[in-house]
Amino acid sequence: MRKIEIICYDQQSQSVEFTFKKFKIPFHVELTMAENERLLRYTGICPDLLADSLTNELNKIIDTRRKELYVTSLSIEATLSDYLSNYAKELETKQLKVKKKKLIEEYESLIEPNVKFNKNLLFMIVIAAGVAVAGLFANNASLVIGAMLISPLLGPISAFSFNTAVGKTDKMLKALVSGSILLVSVIATGAILTGITVQFVDLPLTDEILSRTIVSPVFLAVAIALGLAGGIAMSTNIPGILVGVAIAAALVPPAAVAGIGIALWDFEIFSSALTLTAANIIGLVLGMMVVFFIGGVTPRKFYEKEKAQQHMVITISIFIGLSIFLGFLSLKP
Repeated sequence: MRKIEIICYDQQSQSVEFTFKKFKIPFHVELTMAENERLLRYTGICPDLLADSLTNELNKIIDTRRKELYVTSLSIEATLSDYLSNYAKELETKQLKVKKKKLIEEYESLIEPNVKFNKNLLFMIVIAAGVAVAGLFANNASLVIGAMLISPLLGPISAFSFNTAVGKTDKMLKALVSGSILLVSVIATGAILTGITVQFVDLPLTDEILSRTIVSPVFLAVAIALGLAGGIAMSTNIPGILVGVAIAAALVPPAAVAGIGIALWDFEIFSSALTLTAANIIGLVLGMMVVFFIGGVTPRKFYEKEKAQQHMVITISIFIGLSIFLGFLSLKP
């Protein structure tokens, strides 16, 4: 069960009461004051199945840009009400077609730590890149997989996709900057380590390296599929760790190979690996955004939804265009 509390003006009371009655939610109301202004506080107890839908409906009524108005949704441990218990069982028995989606706030709690650049993530990505370079030159798949396990690149990608969906341009750009820094760090680490090592020993172009210079539309399709999987994992209660590992696999090794190409002054290796890395990133972002778009992940506030939808449509269109362009590049002889 969830406790729903809403503070509103007198003139909004009819709409609020209609919404509670529409969802068959018991409520009570009391008069309150804020800065010499008459306000009403509504409190209702709602089954979990209906909580998100009810909260969304109430947010359409209340303009929460006003500091004195707000909607609160709190989880409660127990409610002694036969009516609510029977109502919840009725909803489950009838298999009411109400999708139990995550609240926007739940997404934000997962995404927020990945928006801003974090020096700890930089240390992790440098270590991952170093392990990847060692595995690539040793032709050791286990070391390459080890690099995938500690890669934090999924965070900025998911943060960029989510904040595009909810129209938060500032956080979207911060996630883009953070992800770009981490990606450049992988390439730079690959170049620096290779440049130092090649002064002392001859470094072979192993199968692990050469496999990351093959660009094919198949890799773009796989990246989109992984992005869809990542978006689904975030939108449900499926543990995302396995999906994250699979997604990381598509990014660190080819980016490290691009750095190797720079150190060896081999433009073909550099350009092919960088194209593969770009295709993987574009596919991942596109896949996640499609899931958020289809799943209706948008801001709660009615005045933000149109802006967010415009952001999403424009960004998806751009990424589809980039995917088509990279698809043509991968078909070149």
